[in-house]
Amino acid sequence: HTLQMAQVIQAQRDDRRASGSPSRTNQGEAARPKERKVGTRKQRELTLEDLNAAVLRTAGTRAGSVFKSP
Repeated sequence: HTLQMAQVIQAQRDDRRASGSPSRTNQGEAARPKERKVGTRKQRELTLEDLNAAVLRTAGTRAGSVFKSP
């Protein structure tokens, strides 16, 4: 349950590097755009409400798999 909750929170994080150094260009790849992906936020922008929503979302999936009726 905890791992599922962490995965839900991680999916909401903007995991781009803060330094902005384009190390990908050294490998011949294009630099990533400065905009973050839609639906993501910086780690410090995640709130208690986001954590509570992740708990409820994962608890519902777990309860659904545990309490299946035959």
